[in-house]
Amino acid sequence: MKCDEVKNQFPEYWSGELDEAAKFEVESHLAICAGCREENESLNAVWTKLGALPPEQPSPALRARFYAMLEGYQQGLAQAKPVRSWREVLGTWLSRLVPRRPVFQLATAALLLILGFTGGYFLKPSPESSNEVAQLREEVHDMRQMVTVSLLKQQSASERLKGVSWSNQVMHPDPELLSALLQTMNYDPNVDVRLAAIDALNRFSTDPTVRKGLIESLPKQDSPLVQIAMIDLLVQLHERQSIDVLKQLTQDQELNRVVRERAQWGLQKLS
Repeated sequence: MKCDEVKNQFPEYWSGELDEAAKFEVESHLAICAGCREENESLNAVWTKLGALPPEQPSPALRARFYAMLEGYQQGLAQAKPVRSWREVLGTWLSRLVPRRPVFQLATAALLLILGFTGGYFLKPSPESSNEVAQLREEVHDMRQMVTVSLLKQQSASERLKGVSWSNQVMHPDPELLSALLQTMNYDPNVDVRLAAIDALNRFSTDPTVRKGLIESLPKQDSPLVQIAMIDLLVQLHERQSIDVLKQLTQDQELNRVVRERAQWGLQKLS
């Protein structure tokens, strides 16, 4: 046992709460360590003196003062006015405003409706504020595209996946962003990133550049998973211009068998 461990067990040792094995270890250490032995004897003497002190009892005067304070507090609590909640106050105020007769209630409702339409007309945003909001939205849109392109160029595959995910927040991508996604789909060394790029490009499949890029990229891919995903997407888009590429895949005997079968299935769907 080390000195710190022994010192931490002094209180249990003095009070007799240690089991036989722990007590034996403490006493063995005290037998060979003069410093711990002296500290044990000094602190044990203080511990013994503290234990000999009689328990402190409150004086009669202290007890009387306590009960006097308690009685005063209870009297003050009983005399205090109850605090109403804001809901109760608001309910009482509204009940005074609303007339009790139905005909007056209907007239009040009609008046409030007219006031609401009038206020909405005069408080509608001005053309200047609308232009500022449109400009702000455009800046946010540009920032999202910039962040997406930047993440797609990172060394880490996880960062590039974040970039693909960020592209889902872009509603109208510019050519630079579409080019970055197509580049990722074609050449990214990570298969998962390429698959994610295919899913992202599906959102922009109405763009002719995207459809052309999918068709041209299909025979260049070396991953069966990526090839099958691209075939499924082209079939989903009913892209008949991919028929020639699919025919080439079905005739390539060195190609993965599952990919050739999928290409044959795609031909049947598009023919």
